[in-house]
Amino acid sequence: MRWIWVALLVAGCSVEPAVVGDRGSPKFQADLAACRESSAKSVYEQNVKHVLSWMTSPLRQRGQMRRAVSACMVGRGYKGEA
Repeated sequence: MRWIWVALLVAGCSVEPAVVGDRGSPKFQADLAACRESSAKSVYEQNVKHVLSWMTSPLRQRGQMRRAVSACMVGRGYKGEA
């Protein structure tokens, strides 16, 4: 059972944001890493507030992470994909 949670957490960390930019540049990679870290924390805190949210988080976490990382990257000045 433990390996399922680990696999879900690792899968959530590999989320690519829906933004346009030079994905190979060091600045983009640094911003992406910072957004992933802050988004993971905010999604976790959001999901532990209620039992139902916590129980369904493995099913919803990837989408939540993608939206949070994309919003963070747009906030840093990158354009969102259409």
